Amino acid sequence: MLTFSLPIPRTRYKSPVEEINFWTQALARMRALPGVETAAAVDDLPFNGGSHQPIAIEGTPAVTMSEQPEVDVRVISTGYLRAMHIPLVRGRDFNESDTADTPGAILISDAMAKRFWPNEDALGKRLTLTFAPEKIREIVGVVGDVKLDGLDQAKLNSVIYEPLTQISTPPSGEWRSFGLDVVVRTTTPPATLVSAVTNSVHEIDPQQAVAHVMTMDQFMAESISPQRFNMLLLATFAGLALVLAAIGIYSVLSYAVRRRVREIGIRMALGAQIRDVLRLVVFEGMKPAIVGMVIGLTGAMLLGRVLAKLVFGVKTTDPATLAAVSILLLAVALLATALPAHRATRVDPMRTLRDE
Repeated sequence: MLTFSLPIPRTRYKSPVEEINFWTQALARMRALPGVETAAAVDDLPFNGGSHQPIAIEGTPAVTMSEQPEVDVRVISTGYLRAMHIPLVRGRDFNESDTADTPGAILISDAMAKRFWPNEDALGKRLTLTFAPEKIREIVGVVGDVKLDGLDQAKLNSVIYEPLTQISTPPSGEWRSFGLDVVVRTTTPPATLVSAVTNSVHEIDPQQAVAHVMTMDQFMAESISPQRFNMLLLATFAGLALVLAAIGIYSVLSYAVRRRVREIGIRMALGAQIRDVLRLVVFEGMKPAIVGMVIGLTGAMLLGRVLAKLVFGVKTTDPATLAAVSILLLAVALLATALPAHRATRVDPMRTLRDE
């Protein structure tokens, strides 16, 4: 998938008819390109912000605007569901017959249908968008839920989709053009179609800018950049802590070996083998590391929920992750004890006895 924005200046088109005509031509040219499966437009892609509006549902008691329920609202062109692979749960999709002269049609998300009509069919229900009250909208289809705020969001949004072909001049009478985001689903690598898609837009309007061109993979990666930064920051501090811990273990054991040279020499003079000396030093270094690891694992399991919002796809109590970290810590601790243990085995027992 290829995504980009067409930021149309507010004074470019004088009426909604002119703007709808531009989008109809632009999308038709894109769909006709070789390697393009479909193309569609939306005012705000998922993870990219969006508008919220209060609504008034027909048949419910009238309340003030401040008490009306709010939902996410998206303006989409025909083909958007197909381009984004959003399933149609029931009802119908938008088509070319949905125009400014026909009754208002909207699609709603499954989460919205369950929120407002939990025990009945939402199809055929009517409502009014408070900020656009000139037309009563009828629900003609229910579609699958989409995570609009981020991949890690837990609560699904209540969303209304209204057709681009039914936008109209607001009650104020002043029309202002607006830009949309475009998604192009391709059968070839999307980066190879950037030039062709751009040309198809410039054939209609040579002055129209094409901005924020990227693949959907890049778009999604950009949307989780804050989580990636948090991960990098945590990994950096964790790596620094690991290095400091290794240096600490090495320094303490080296100091302990120097202080116990005579003891080690006497043990070796009395028959201790090299493996016995290695076991003595390594056990002394590994004992606090093992105790610390047990405390750390316990703390991680108890406080893991605090970090739950910073990770995606991995549970904070994931056994594989905890096991891998434990093995890494033990390996670092063992490595830090290796050099002091090696030095301990080189103690000359005869020299120690002469010193005594």
